[in-house]
Amino acid sequence: MPAFMMLPSITMTNVFAKDSWQQTYENGIWNIKSTKFKCALSQKIEGVAEVAIVRTPEYKTRLILDLQFPEIKISSATVKIKPADWKNISNISINQPIYNGYVNELSVIYDDVGREVLDAIAAGDWLDFEVNPDNNSKEIVFTNTRGFSAVTAFRNCLSDMAPISWESARDNDFFFEKGKKNISSVRDIKKLQDLVRYIKLDGHINKVLVDGYSDSVGNSIANRQLSQQRADDVASRLVEFGLKPAQLEVRAHGSRYPLVNNNDKDQGLNRRVSVRLIRKDNGVVKQ
Repeated sequence: MPAFMMLPSITMTNVFAKDSWQQTYENGIWNIKSTKFKCALSQKIEGVAEVAIVRTPEYKTRLILDLQFPEIKISSATVKIKPADWKNISNISINQPIYNGYVNELSVIYDDVGREVLDAIAAGDWLDFEVNPDNNSKEIVFTNTRGFSAVTAFRNCLSDMAPISWESARDNDFFFEKGKKNISSVRDIKKLQDLVRYIKLDGHINKVLVDGYSDSVGNSIANRQLSQQRADDVASRLVEFGLKPAQLEVRAHGSRYPLVNNNDKDQGLNRRVSVRLIRKDNGVVKQ
């Protein structure tokens, strides 16, 4: 049996001809890809299109349609939730919302849909795409088998996902008030917790560099001591949250290497501790 069934071309009087494809019921299974850095549900109609619901750290859930029509130029595409044909349509509103995506070559990306699409799939409903609705329209319908279990697995993946991405984790600065040596803001403490969780999930971080700095106010010996205290405080927080001490390299630089001129009004940017992650594979994150 073919992976999809092509419905007869539907002629819209004086407007255009529309080709339609609908996934066969037995192939309407959502495949789950689950890692600590990417959660995805996908389904493919061979030779026609693939749809995926994707979430990565710090990004909203996206719905992506990839077409296999290199000869077709996509101008626009919509998607709506379609009640499964086994449901009692009379009890379901026919005014389903229609979502517009933005086109990227042979892909259409929908950033403004998420929970409602997952809820619909869990309830057994289908996704009905219409590509180029104003000219040479093509309809692609993805059916749905065992959608509830697929959505449950996807949401479990989300709950276990890394809190931040490699781009956010690799290099961070934590700033201090004049004369202060301890980190205290809720935001900074949460960021350190997220860093430790990221490091544990990544599994390829072999060194965490913690560098303390100060401004140039006062004598150089006192400034170096203060920068050491700041770096030690951040390092101790990382260990408190679960980082292995052997992964740490803590250094103090005093007023050397300022971000801005110490005479500027923004000299507070020099009172900082930087935390930098070093990966074994040059920063390449495998998803």
